[in-house]
Amino acid sequence: MKYALRQISLSFSIFFISCFVATQLYADVDHYKNMLVGERAATMGGTYVAISDDSTGCYYNPAGIAYAVGDSLSGSGNVLHKMKTVYSETIGTEDWVRESETLVPNYFGVLKKYKSYSFCFSYVVPEAFIEHQDLVFNDPLSTVKIYYQSLHSEDITYLMGPSGALQFGENFSLGLTLYYHYRSFMRQYHYFLKSTDGGYQLYYESNKQREDGLMPKIGVQWSPWSLLTVGMALDQTFLFNATFQGNASIHNTDNSTGTASYTSLMTRTISEEKRKFPLHLAFGAAYFPTPSLLYTVDLDYYKAQQKGRADVINYSGGTEYYFDPTNAVRFGLFTNYTNLPQTDSTTIAPYEYIDIYGASFGYTSYSSSSSLTLGAIYTSGSGKAWLYSGSTETRNMKRDSLTLLFSASSSL
Repeated sequence: MKYALRQISLSFSIFFISCFVATQLYADVDHYKNMLVGERAATMGGTYVAISDDSTGCYYNPAGIAYAVGDSLSGSGNVLHKMKTVYSETIGTEDWVRESETLVPNYFGVLKKYKSYSFCFSYVVPEAFIEHQDLVFNDPLSTVKIYYQSLHSEDITYLMGPSGALQFGENFSLGLTLYYHYRSFMRQYHYFLKSTDGGYQLYYESNKQREDGLMPKIGVQWSPWSLLTVGMALDQTFLFNATFQGNASIHNTDNSTGTASYTSLMTRTISEEKRKFPLHLAFGAAYFPTPSLLYTVDLDYYKAQQKGRADVINYSGGTEYYFDPTNAVRFGLFTNYTNLPQTDSTTIAPYEYIDIYGASFGYTSYSSSSSLTLGAIYTSGSGKAWLYSGSTETRNMKRDSLTLLFSASSSL
């Protein structure tokens, strides 16, 4: 009987290690459109490849800044970015809930306009994930008295660099952006498990990672007639530095046999393996049926370069309408499909397969030399999660996020 209880307790411990430690290390490397950037762009679902006629164009399509109306200074921030992921019936019959809340100024740009060319410098935060979680479970099983978990993680990517664009005639432009890519990641995780026979298990993990690289982006825009503009942009990130250091320790006391036994294990991992980023090709078209109305669509194709990733196509569409010269509203829809291969009966943990869909809305008030934008972005998706290490067993998962954004720009 004691042996059976010991096996149950051990299985329970492994269960939690698998569930909380073996989940993906990074914030969300399985999707490419986790945060929308910019003033007009973000409130139109990130659909901006064929527009890009302000400093935000440095990020979406640098060719568009050739058509900027003048010098400008702009910045935007996520007043609140909140994400919630729920894994159904993961801890016995209870759900496991992960929440991330971030307050990040995710864009700043300065644009200088000349006759047929423009220059810009921009700062972008395309990824930001901050998670602080403390959970306590009392008597989750008959052999376990208490389980406590603490998880603190921050994963932020920064892009910064110059852009330039040249206009050829009235209908064609070419642009180039060169971003410096910097990513900072840290994660501290520990748990404590105490069984009813007085035994316990204590686990601690600490990880740090840094990435440095370059992301060149080249773009073109063409207006075949006055009511239509098409655009294309190509980019890929190349890392020249990636350092990872991880430390883990586990301490276990077993009283199930009547005689206490103690085990302890410590490990350290150091790696310089560099991620291979996808080749990203974006196409866009914008239609202007009237001076006050705009429709635009984008297609983003990601060609996987790393083993274990699949090619992805994301779609987005947006519209903009001016009630008058000082008031405009925007709306957008977009997809954020997973870059993981399709699952089958051989898929094992850790693995999450979830496609996400989003909508955005915004309002802008203009004055003679400045603008102020307020908006919101909502995303939702459901899928399957493989949480238990080495197992094909799955759990339903659902992810929702809400972003409230604020943006301002001024003519110089």
